[in-house]
This record gives sequence, structure tokens and C-alpha cells, in this order.
Amino acid sequence: MPAEALRQLEKVTNLYLSDFRMGRFDERRLTAIFDEGIPGEPGPAQTGSSVIDDILGPVSAIEVRPGSRRFTLRFDEYVSFKITDESQIRAEGPEATESHASLFRENPSAVFLRHVKQGLHWEDDRIPLYHYCVVALNHVLEVVTSLPPDVEMQVLSPDDFPDASEA
Repeated sequence: MPAEALRQLEKVTNLYLSDFRMGRFDERRLTAIFDEGIPGEPGPAQTGSSVIDDILGPVSAIEVRPGSRRFTLRFDEYVSFKITDESQIRAEGPEATESHASLFRENPSAVFLRHVKQGLHWEDDRIPLYHYCVVALNHVLEVVTSLPPDVEMQVLSPDDFPDASEA
């Protein structure tokens, strides 16, 4: 993993899963692209109810825009993966009270990793399996793999956002 891209990814507080691709039928490769969401200027929630707007107070939309960072994670030789819509994640049990410093993490004791290992016919016990998780605002990606991902980062420019009026 390029060290600087990984350090930057570990500092991000808002991510969106923006693209996900699998390799060809004979490849065990995944590519996941995450874009950084940047909070905008605080303003009224504009719910249509002044009472609710007063209760909520100023809010900031979290948007991907020029200056946001894009992180491309490439997993070669994945064994299993799952993508869960963030609205379906259950906030119960010991993980509900955990505080994670990073949205990207390796978790050697993950339930998903144990589940995959139990159902696997793994050919070589000497090759360890790793569990990586990326918690985004819209989805949670979990990958079990025998190799750490390659991570690349780029800063998005205005050219990455084609003007809708040109379409």
C-alpha cells in the first residue's frame, strides 16, 4: 500500500462508496473507489417546518466536490466480500459502542472473517487471510483477502465534475 495514500485515507472522516468493480470471471480482483465528503457551510435544514429547523439548528451538507480526495482500493486475490447499505447496519452488541479512529481498518477478529474461514476450503493454511473494512456514509465494504489492498489517492479537480449544462 502506498504509505502516503493510506495515511491520508486513515484521516478521512466522511467517505462515499462511488464505484465498485470486479475483475473478469477468471480473476479474483476488486476495485472500490471512495470519495471524500466535505461539509459545506452551515445553514438551516430547510425541512419545511420552522419548528423542526429550530430544533435541528444549522446543518451542513456533506458533498463530494473539487478538493475532495478520491481513494482507489484494489484488492487482488480476494476470497470473499460483502457490501451492506449503511441503513441496514445494526447498531447493537459490543461493536455499537466501539469508537473507530479510521473509516478504513483491518480487523483480525471480525465476525465476517470467522464466517468466511469456517466455510472455506483454503488450500494453504500457511497463507493468512485478512479482513479489511471501509465504513462509508452510504455503504460498508468488507473484504477477506490473502493480500493487503493497493491504495491510491488523487485530489479531485473541477474537471472531474462535468457541468450538467453541457450534457
